[in-house]
Order: sequence, then structure tokens, then C-alpha cells
Amino acid sequence: MNKLKFLGRGSGYHSTEANTSAYIKENKTLLLIDCGETVFKKILEKNLMVGVKDVHILITHMHSDHVGSLAGFIGFCYWKYKITSKVYFKEKEKIKVFLELLGLKENESFSVFTPDGIRIESLNLEINSILTKHVKSVSSYSYILSFDKSNSIFYSGDTSETNIDLITFLKNGNLIYHDTCLDDVIDNVHTSLRKLCELVPKKYRSQVYCIHIDGDNFIEEANRQGFKIVSVD
Repeated sequence: MNKLKFLGRGSGYHSTEANTSAYIKENKTLLLIDCGETVFKKILEKNLMVGVKDVHILITHMHSDHVGSLAGFIGFCYWKYKITSKVYFKEKEKIKVFLELLGLKENESFSVFTPDGIRIESLNLEINSILTKHVKSVSSYSYILSFDKSNSIFYSGDTSETNIDLITFLKNGNLIYHDTCLDDVIDNVHTSLRKLCELVPKKYRSQVYCIHIDGDNFIEEANRQGFKIVSVD
């Protein structure tokens, strides 16, 4: 079964857990999901680039805990390994301008692509994006990662809603990585643990991994409800 590995699992202000960022590394290919302030340092600490020849980066949205070290990582890939990173984001012009303002050059250190129907052959993977609900000022996207002849993964990004047929997706043996928090206020821009409990029947909760976590007691409470928590390598 295909699963994601993680460099961090925390919310933007839960600094002890580091910024949420997932990855797959196989066949000399690195697929990274988000690259917040803490992520580039984690990549260096793990020597994650050893053996990598091809870099793909999915961006869920442009809050700093998701793109804060993106330019540094892209620049490093190009400077040290002569790798042109492939960046996937629905709003191509925004991410291009952002990276160029930080001194990078399109089609040199990076290229930008729309993440719909994109295939990464070395990972036997197709990527599709779904616009989701987070904050009014910034567009946010979830991703479905569909692997050939294997399970699929739904990666929610930061969201206050679940924008897929969640039950059918889980019934088919797939995995969900979902933004989850203890905070349960009105107009929450994230998904509270209470709300996730309402959405996911107990028999499927072992297929749902909580990400972007907050609060000192979150792990104990989520486990008590039957959900899994991503581990950080």
C-alpha cells in the first residue's frame, strides 16, 4: 500500500511539530508536498536529496508555513545538483511571480505546471487538484494521488471541508491525510476533530491520518477516537 512520509506534521503556529510537509522518494524521484519555513532545513538534516535526479513539488496554498522555504529549496536543487524543480500549483502566475521575486528564474531553476492529470511515470502516479475551502484571501487545494494498480491517496491540504465522497473513497481501500485540529470555533478555517468524527464512521478511521495538528493533547484525543497520526521521520 502506498503511504506518504512526513518531514513535519504541525499547524502554522504549533512550532514543536514543524510545518506539515509530506514526501515520496522512489526511483531517484522526490515528490514533496508543500515547503514551509521549517522544511528545507529538515530536507538537509535528512540528506533527502541523496540519489535524487528529479524533483516534483506540490503546493496546496501560499501561506508561509507551506511555501516559506520553497525558494531556498529550489535554489539549492539547482545550485548543488543542477536539477530544475517541477512545481505544481493551480495559480501558475502567482507562484511564478513569488519565486521570481526571490531571485529564481523560470525554466532555469524551476518550471510551473497545472496539477491536473499530471503523471509522474517514475512513481506510477497521476495527480489531480480540487479547490477547497480555507481562507477567503488565499486559494487552497486538495490533491488526489492515484497510483497505478494500487490504492489512491487524498491529501486535504488546509481545509474546513471535505470535498470528496469520503465514504466511497475509504470503502475502496484508499487512504486520507486530513487537516485536523482541536480548536472547534465557529467559522474555523481548519477541520476540527469533532467534525472529522462526524464525517468518518469508526470502522474507517484507521485509514485516516491526521495532519497539520495543534494542541498538546491532540495526539491522545485523536487516537482515542480511532484516527491515526502521521509519524515524522
